[in-house]
Amino acid sequence: MRILAFLLDLLVCTVAADAAALLATAADWFWASAWRGALGWIWAAAAAGALTAFLLRDTAGGRARRWLALEAVRPDGSPPGAINSIRRNLPLLVPIWNLFEAWPVLRDGSAARPADRRTGIRIVSTG
Repeated sequence: MRILAFLLDLLVCTVAADAAALLATAADWFWASAWRGALGWIWAAAAAGALTAFLLRDTAGGRARRWLALEAVRPDGSPPGAINSIRRNLPLLVPIWNLFEAWPVLRDGSAARPADRRTGIRIVSTG
């Protein structure tokens, strides 16, 4: 379930950013052709938005996890917050390191990732 929640979070982050960038691109292309040079900036902003949404996805416990009756919590039971969410998700963006992070979850779906152990965050069932 954790892997499915991760993939759903990726989908939500990228679809929202891409939809906004596609709308801005269409508006630029059809109604503001003088601004076509800004298309690269539009897509760079969309990428930055998707990256930010991914890093902050656990701030309130995790969007997709709530859909699957899972939640990321600190040891006291509260949501991780922005800083812990970034600390937990940043290793997933670094090539090779992300494989090291994902390996425990791939072997055993309930295992803690190294970033979870460092931040004290655990994934609990809410259902």
